[in-house]
Amino acid sequence: MLRPTLVGLLVALAGEPTIAAEPAAAAARTSTAAPAPLPASEPEPASEPAPKPAPRPSSSPAARLHAKGVRCMDEIERPACAIESFEALLDEDTAERELVTDALLRLLVLYRRAGREDDVAPLLRRFWDAGGGRRSTGHVPYSTRFLPSELDVMINIDPPRLVASALVERGGPELHDYLFTCDEVRRNDVEIAQRWRRAAEEAATQGRPTWEVYYEKWDAEQERDRKRAARQAERERKGQTRDLPPLLFELACPLGAALELPDNAAWRRMTSVAHHRERDRTAAIFQLDGLADKLAAATAAGRLVADGPGRWALPDFAYGEHDVRLVSLDEGELLAAPVALLPAIEQARSKRKRRMNAELERLVAAVPRDTAMFVVLNQAALRELGLGDMERRSLRAVIEAVLPRPKGLQVAAIAGDSLALLTRVPTDTAVRGRMLVTLANAIMARSSDDAESAKWLADLDVAESSDRKALLASYLLTAKRLEEILWD
Repeated sequence: MLRPTLVGLLVALAGEPTIAAEPAAAAARTSTAAPAPLPASEPEPASEPAPKPAPRPSSSPAARLHAKGVRCMDEIERPACAIESFEALLDEDTAERELVTDALLRLLVLYRRAGREDDVAPLLRRFWDAGGGRRSTGHVPYSTRFLPSELDVMINIDPPRLVASALVERGGPELHDYLFTCDEVRRNDVEIAQRWRRAAEEAATQGRPTWEVYYEKWDAEQERDRKRAARQAERERKGQTRDLPPLLFELACPLGAALELPDNAAWRRMTSVAHHRERDRTAAIFQLDGLADKLAAATAAGRLVADGPGRWALPDFAYGEHDVRLVSLDEGELLAAPVALLPAIEQARSKRKRRMNAELERLVAAVPRDTAMFVVLNQAALRELGLGDMERRSLRAVIEAVLPRPKGLQVAAIAGDSLALLTRVPTDTAVRGRMLVTLANAIMARSSDDAESAKWLADLDVAESSDRKALLASYLLTAKRLEEILWD
C-alpha cells in the first residue's frame, strides 16, 4: 500500500499524530526487537547533489526578475538583492503562477533569515487571495463533480509537481524512493541508510562511535512507540477503533502494479474524497496519461478483470469488508469506490448532474492551483474531527461559543527549495477571528520556553486574512528541517 508519507506532512486528519511519516518497517517499530542489521562497515556519505540551476532568462519581465532573484539568493548570496527581485516579481501582473509561487516561498525563507517576521503575514494573504480570485476547480479531476454530497474531505496530491521541486531533486533518488516507492524493502533500506548517515555525522562532532549514536536514537524511538501503542490500546479498550486509511492510500500501489507503473510518482494526480467518519463512503480518483491503453493491457493480462461495461475489479483487493470497483468517467481518469457507492456516481455522470458537496467545492476552488498537495475539510467535518470526541459536552459548548465558528479548513503545500504548509480557516466574524489569532500567538509565545516546543514553533507563523475573517498559518520546512523530521 501507499503509506500516507506525503499527506503526513500536511495534516493529521485523525488518530495518533506521527512524525511526518511512519517508516517502512512498521512491524519492527512496534516491537522491542533489535533493528535491521546494519552494514559491516559504515556506508560512504552520499555526495552532495548539485544545486538546481536557475531558470534561463526569457523575454518575460517576471522570468527575468525570478532569474535575478535566484542568482542573488543561491549564487552570489546577496539577500537584499534577492528580496528586492522577488518582491518586484510579486507586484508583476503575470499569469506565470509557477514563478510567483516560487518567489513567495523564497521570500518566506529570506524574511525569516533577515528577522522580518512582520512581513510574513502579507505573503500568506497574497497566497490565499490568489486562490480566492480564481474560483476554478481545474486543479482537481473532472470526475469529482459527480461524487455524493455527503463526502466532505478532499486530499489532492500532484506527484509531478513534487518530483520537479528542488527540494525533492536535491534529496536525490533516496528521498524520491522514500516518498513514492511501493517497495517496502527499498523504503526500509533508504531509511536505515539515511539514519546511519545522520548518526555518523552527529557522532563525528561528538567524538563517539556511530553505532552508539544510532542505537541511542533507536531506543528513544522504541520508547515513543511503546507509549503510542499504549494510547492506542486504551482507545480500543474504550471502543474507539482506529479507522481504515483512505482508500487512495490502500489502492495506489496495487493498482499501480496492475497498470505496470514504476512507482507512485507516475500518477499525474491522486485525489481522495471521503466522509470524515464513515470510511465506506469514500472514493479515489487517479489521473494517468495513456490510461486507456494501460487498462486494455492490464485486462488482457488478467491483472484487472472486466466487471461489466466500463467497470473493472482488481483481483484479491478489498477495502476492509467492502468490494471495490473501478470506472472511468472521463478521459485519463480512473475512479475507485465501494460497489454500493458506484450506482449513484454513474447515474450522476450519465445525467451530467453535479452532486459534489457545494461547501467543499467552494473551499477547494479557493485553493490556488499551483499547489503540490492540499487537504480540505468542510465545516461539518472540521467540527466533528476537532470537537466531536470531547467527553464533556458543556466544555464543548463553551469552547464553541468563545472560538470563531470555522467554516472549514484548507491546508496547501507548495514545494520549491523548501516546503511550505499554508493553512486557512475561514471564520464567521472578523472580531472572533482576530481574537483567535491573538490567542494563538500568545500560546506560541508561552510554549517557546519549552525547548522541544520552541523547535517546532520556530517555523510557524499565524496571521489573519485581508478581510479579517480567516485564520492563516504557515509552517516552513527547509531541506535541513525535513531531514530532521524524516531521519532523526
